[in-house]
Amino acid sequence: MPGATDLPAELTELAAEFPGYEFATQPTWGGTSLIARRHEGCARPGLHTVVTGDPDEMRRALAEHERPSHAYDSRHQP
Repeated sequence: MPGATDLPAELTELAAEFPGYEFATQPTWGGTSLIARRHEGCARPGLHTVVTGDPDEMRRALAEHERPSHAYDSRHQP
């Protein structure tokens, strides 16, 4: 995935808000998809990848899983 400096402004803002994710774009038939993928991959439970064409939807999806009720608790690590 490209570095944060290669991203459109809206994804650069999201990358600053959600540093635990890598961001990229992907051309589609209808425009461009925005992609967020967690740095740790599948190493822990929770949201791994978000794909959408709407930056506001991306922000809502990521924020939903960053709330304390969804936060990773290292005490539950196997």
